[in-house]
Order: sequence, then C-alpha cells, then structure tokens
Amino acid sequence: MRRDLTNARMGELLGLDWRTYSLRVNGIEPAEVEDLIQAGAPVVTYLVGGRLVWHDEDDAWPAWADARSAPERVTAGRWEARDGALAVVLVFHD
Repeated sequence: MRRDLTNARMGELLGLDWRTYSLRVNGIEPAEVEDLIQAGAPVVTYLVGGRLVWHDEDDAWPAWADARSAPERVTAGRWEARDGALAVVLVFHD
C-alpha cells in the first residue's frame, strides 16, 4: 500500500502500521536496503519539498527501484520502532 504520511516529525514518524519509528542508522548501503525490503520492511520516501510517502508490501520494491534510478541524490536510513520493527527511509536531495 502506498500512502502519504501526515503525522511526521523530525527524527520520528508514525507509520501506517501504527508504529512510531525513530532514526537508528543513517547512510546505509544499498545491500542493506535490499535485505530490509526482502525481510518485509516498509519503505518511506521523503521527497524534495517535505512530502513523505509510505510504501509496503508490493510497493516497497518499486519505490526502491525509483530511488536507484532517480536523477537526484538519494540517501537511505534504517528506522526502528520500539517493538523492533524496521523501516527504510529514502531521502531525495536537490
């Protein structure tokens, strides 16, 4: 499912799964992003202008493919909820 997120704050976001995620590691490598997606982690894209979009299940891989081919620089971070659930946040830069 792909959805815009409206309840995001600096360093913390509320996912569509009702978990609150916090940044744990910034600047993760593509192989780790792919491992996390393979394990079922959702992908959140932070687009230029501040728009956040949640991608899970079948939408996570296309979001990652879009980031890999984007003309902008994209960085990835591993975010974690209190219960240990992980998410990937992709930040698109100007």
